Amino acid sequence: MKKLGKAITVSVAGALALGVFAAAAPAGADPVPTSTDVVGVGSDVVQYAVDFTADGDALGDAGYNSGGNTNRLDDFDATGDANGRAGYLNGSSLSSPILQNPTIILREGESPIQRPNGGGAGVKALIADGPGPENISFARSPNLPTAAQQTTAQTNLGTKLHTVQIASDTQVIATATTTNAPSGLSAQELVSIYSGAITKWNQLPGNSGGSSDTIIPLIPPTTAGVYTTFVNALKAANGGTAVSLDGDVVRTVEQNDPSAISTLPAAQKVDAIVPFPTSRLSLYNSDYFLNPATPYGVGGSAPAPVDASIKLLTGTPGDSTQAHPTTSLSIPLPYYIIFRESDLQSQVPWQPGSTLNWVRALFYNPGGSVTPYFQTAAGQALIAASGSTATFADFGNQTFN
Repeated sequence: MKKLGKAITVSVAGALALGVFAAAAPAGADPVPTSTDVVGVGSDVVQYAVDFTADGDALGDAGYNSGGNTNRLDDFDATGDANGRAGYLNGSSLSSPILQNPTIILREGESPIQRPNGGGAGVKALIADGPGPENISFARSPNLPTAAQQTTAQTNLGTKLHTVQIASDTQVIATATTTNAPSGLSAQELVSIYSGAITKWNQLPGNSGGSSDTIIPLIPPTTAGVYTTFVNALKAANGGTAVSLDGDVVRTVEQNDPSAISTLPAAQKVDAIVPFPTSRLSLYNSDYFLNPATPYGVGGSAPAPVDASIKLLTGTPGDSTQAHPTTSLSIPLPYYIIFRESDLQSQVPWQPGSTLNWVRALFYNPGGSVTPYFQTAAGQALIAASGSTATFADFGNQTFN
């Protein structure tokens, strides 16, 4: 992980709350991998499972890189902030945020490139990384590659993309602890909310006695893998037809960040909803994230502010009936590692003294006698520390559309 110098980057909501905006991060804020290290980029929701497995967790469990191996597993976070928040430039506001577009140096001796922020951005960067020496080894994503991406990979890289799953998570709807929302919202109700067909709480089925406040639906950026999983769930609930999001009511916010809700004015906080992974709330509840507004050494061990806490809607939705049973939105959120098929088949050993290439040493070694690190007991414990459930499956060259 070696995440250095990241405390200056804050979310736009958090920055407004503090009355200050972050300047650009200094060069060299991340590790600079060598030509033989394994490099991952992509999804914010998947990153902590890979970060912990690479460099250990906050519970004192050591990761792969502590084993004295010559070559390292270097995992670039989706943003320049270890709390998973994006950075914004001076002049930003909640209504007009200006993204910082932070950069990373993928390999020593190379120029900085824009940091891939999200599963979609990670897969696009992987596909664009060729032909020639590989700068990006794998992408993290909660979604399989699309058929179009497989075609482009074959053209650009001369090989297909291969996917394995390392963990499972769930995406649900989150609100502030005190909220006007009912205890549960179904996928069908969310189709109506995000399309603008329903705008007030008391318009929801079975909730006529609810608040007359206007619902504030929030959504992650389009580059985020969790955005894709959410809109795909809405599409499925809408009979296979993509839902047209109402731009007048749906707001884009930082993905997987409680401050998207907790820093809203009190009058708005009670009406806001946002798709949220259960693993991220688990990390907050475990006090992994410390208060980013407090300098290290000056109460720096304090957990993140209490007002950052949120709750997840898992109750029975108002449109549930005996004739029409339904449940609150709960979207399976797999943690995928996507790499070149040619890297799985490579005969080039990764670590000195080993016969395994990096894919077989770390992620997937079909028919081999050596268990890849991510499938060992130690690796699975580190994955679990991220709040997800270690779950291995091979998806080969499968795609989704």
